[in-house]
Amino acid sequence: MGDNMRDAMSDEIYPQDSSPDSPPPRTTGGNWRWEPPSPEELQKLMPGYTIEKLLGRGGMGAVYRGIQMNLDRPVAIKILPPGVEKEDSSFAERFKNEAKLMAKLNHPAVVSVHDFGATQGGQLYFAMEYVDGSDVSQMIAAQGKLPPDHALAITAHVCDALAAAHELGIVHRDIKPANVLINMKGQVKVADFGLAKVEEPGQHGFTKTGYAMGTPDFVAPEALMLGMAIDGRADIYAVGVMLYQMLTGKIPRGRFELPSGVVPQVDKGFDAIVDKAMQADREKRYSTALEMKREVEAVAAPAKAWSGDAPVATPDHRLAPAATKGRKPLLLGTAAAVILGTGAFFLMDEPTEAESKAGATTAGASPLTAASKDAPFVNSLGMKFVPVPIIGGPTGGKRVLFSIWETRVKDYEAFAASSKRQWDRSHELPQGAEYPAIDVSWHDAVAFCEWLTAKEQKAGLIGSQARYRLPSDHEWSCAAGNEYEDAAQLPSEKTIKRPIYPWGVAWPPPEGENLRGEENAGQKAPSWLEIIPAYRDPYPLTAPVGLSKPSEHGLFDLGGNAGEWCADWYDASQKERVARGGSFNAGKRLLCQSDYRTHFAPETHASSSGFRVVLDEAEAR
Repeated sequence: MGDNMRDAMSDEIYPQDSSPDSPPPRTTGGNWRWEPPSPEELQKLMPGYTIEKLLGRGGMGAVYRGIQMNLDRPVAIKILPPGVEKEDSSFAERFKNEAKLMAKLNHPAVVSVHDFGATQGGQLYFAMEYVDGSDVSQMIAAQGKLPPDHALAITAHVCDALAAAHELGIVHRDIKPANVLINMKGQVKVADFGLAKVEEPGQHGFTKTGYAMGTPDFVAPEALMLGMAIDGRADIYAVGVMLYQMLTGKIPRGRFELPSGVVPQVDKGFDAIVDKAMQADREKRYSTALEMKREVEAVAAPAKAWSGDAPVATPDHRLAPAATKGRKPLLLGTAAAVILGTGAFFLMDEPTEAESKAGATTAGASPLTAASKDAPFVNSLGMKFVPVPIIGGPTGGKRVLFSIWETRVKDYEAFAASSKRQWDRSHELPQGAEYPAIDVSWHDAVAFCEWLTAKEQKAGLIGSQARYRLPSDHEWSCAAGNEYEDAAQLPSEKTIKRPIYPWGVAWPPPEGENLRGEENAGQKAPSWLEIIPAYRDPYPLTAPVGLSKPSEHGLFDLGGNAGEWCADWYDASQKERVARGGSFNAGKRLLCQSDYRTHFAPETHASSSGFRVVLDEAEAR
């Protein structure tokens, strides 16, 4: 067999009429012919919910979108036809099994179950997390194939979800692109545990009786063998098939080329992963989903060779990617950050420069490789930095650390004193040392970054290629959960497109966001400065940094306090620079959206704008 060829199972092995997606068996009355109730009819049977619309129907009933009234949250409601429990007990048991297993799996990459029971008409139902977005099969259909870095991120998420399931003895048995959902924030969710099975205590795998379960192209060979025990490695086989399809747009059937033979831009590291995951002999596959995840994370996906950004996020998980010799890991999540080494200085609030230098060299760990959400890198000014996964754009897949808060007054004062640079604080707002530095021009912010880089390189705290700088507009979007944006577009083309905020979709904002609330009532202000009704925070102007709830990546104040300069020009005229994030002046909902951009001439000193710093490694020249 050639180096770039593999054999997949033949379609003929799997009887087409044995697929679980086929119609349910006949009832005593003849063929199964059930029409789901209309939303209005179902509403009468489920008074605790507002039923909005029918989303779809399939082999296991119907799914509706609704609102769980007591918690005012959107849900997807899955129901079975009435009487099915009596007509086909195994069919009903699979439905109950799905609800119980999904409820047991408390994991961010698994669709959550909120409620289970029977309607007033006797129909079994369960209410689960509503995922507003798409699924991977639709993404593949729309794009032909996915950029390798997106395929990598999705695969890592799915592996992490499966690891949690397998730890509980749960085997999914129907992993495929249609069962992997991507919400509007780019988060990956594994769904449809209708075929899942729990291993019995003391039993290694469960025994298949009757027909094979799963979708033909994704079913592992052992699942077709009567009496063969099935375990988590069957799911790993399916993940391998899905990864191949994401990378190439094709299903691996018969004798097939490995991914790089179909799409030359694909890293050959993916070939080895697909080959191992899809081994016919499961003893030769990855033994666990986490083992596969580590190898996936060690592949450096060539993000720059691809245009467009599919809506995917990256894992925020616990294990470190294993770097292979000569290959730079693609670090994927806030814990793609995963701690490779920790110096004691990472846990200190205000380290001295000497302590920082000693800590930075502990066990050979550098800030860029060792920092994580739980153990940030702390620099000589006490600024804390955590990794944020960047999807797409020039720095896609690179290790980029974000300051967890906006640059503070005391940080900027240290720069101004050292460089003898005058700070034009014409607005004279009352501010303490821990408040965000405002009245800072774009040029001032860039100069601060250059000063800090030189200072810490000289002290040996960061490497010769490391640099502090302003984030790009796209990097800021990734930090705020907008990594689905097209990195190739100008900032002016992407502003105010989606009603999503750095804290989520809720309005009014949660407590702790420093925005323009009722604490500003009665103050003289321009007419365009609106006040958020029924919202109040203690600070009518700027506030000390770090009072908001942290984002999923561990960042504070993305939604309010001070706007933040970014590196980019706003539009093609190249006259104004971009600033992102809400400020204490933001009262209009549009101004609080995470995709809102404001823009100023780079010499502008604004009372509502400061800046946030990132740390990364410059390309070697």
